Amino acid sequence: MAIFSQNVITQVSGFDNPLITGELVYNQSTYWNLVFTSGGTAVNLTGATINAQIVRRTVSNLQDTRNGLSFNIGNYEPTPTPVNLTITNRVDASGSFTLVIDDSVWSLISSDPELDINAVNPVCFSGRIKISFPAGGGNPADDGIIFLMFLVRSDGIVVV
Repeated sequence: MAIFSQNVITQVSGFDNPLITGELVYNQSTYWNLVFTSGGTAVNLTGATINAQIVRRTVSNLQDTRNGLSFNIGNYEPTPTPVNLTITNRVDASGSFTLVIDDSVWSLISSDPELDINAVNPVCFSGRIKISFPAGGGNPADDGIIFLMFLVRSDGIVVV
């Protein structure tokens, strides 16, 4: 599992926002089971809308430091269309759901130069999970945001 420096985390999510990070291998499908909590107690998601999106980014000045991977993240050119990620296994009462990471919808192709085994700066995606709670019980509408950021690298087999 990759460890990212505080500088990278701050670039993506600010100083105190939740962030899920990871390093994936090209053509890898995976998922993250999540539980939305407040003060250690599961938040009931009944009536909430959950969606997740990512967008392609650029990485520059990648360095492996004592404090984790450090790099600058920037906008990809031409500007890509955000990709919707799938939310499944939603259990409102327990505040849980699964975020599906399926690279078949990202439009990465094996000839992408940032997937070369010797690429200095790998493919990067950033985005967010947005949990929108409606107004109710005297409370105004509220959005919970969890930022996402992950790198995609070659496995040296499919993309060399």
